[in-house]
Amino acid sequence: MIDTDNYNPQIAVKQLESQQEILLKWLDNPQVTTDQEQKQAEDLLISARFALKQAEEKRKEPTRPLDESKKRIIELFKPYVDKLNGGIDALNGALHHHSEKIAAAEATRLAALAEEAARMQAAKETGEIIQPLSKPVTPEPPKTSRTNLGKVTYREDYDIQIVDPTLVPRDLCEPSMPKIRARVKSGITDIPGVLVSRKYISATRQEGK
Repeated sequence: MIDTDNYNPQIAVKQLESQQEILLKWLDNPQVTTDQEQKQAEDLLISARFALKQAEEKRKEPTRPLDESKKRIIELFKPYVDKLNGGIDALNGALHHHSEKIAAAEATRLAALAEEAARMQAAKETGEIIQPLSKPVTPEPPKTSRTNLGKVTYREDYDIQIVDPTLVPRDLCEPSMPKIRARVKSGITDIPGVLVSRKYISATRQEGK
């Protein structure tokens, strides 16, 4: 295990750069126009990928013990935290009284407006002059409720569920690259709105590894 107390990342990077100094020079502007140059480039690719793997290992060395310790701590706390999160979700679901009061106040307001509109329409037809109704207004509950331990603020939000994906407007749908790639690999390359061009991905393996 690496001595993290004496680990200096700047020195580690300098050492890696020194070890791969020649490789880094070759990687500056590679050109491949002949079969021989292709072989040379392939060797460089193998070397570069090995160097990259080496650099990743070097980078992770000082933090690996911390990562493992962090994972163990998260797993230890998980049952307790999950229980708390479940309880919070249950409480939020049960606290519908606030939304019910808001809905009741809104229903009263709309009913009063409808009644007033009907009276105004009737008066317009008869020519009668009427005075606006004076009804008590149901107060809307405050957004913040103070409790013995503090306060709870209710922020308006929306519960959104997609009930029929085929009816969702196109501008709200994001193309799925994994699905497009799977269709192309199945042999279908003529896809509206998609440009498909063939390419080759290199896979390297160092001899003796």
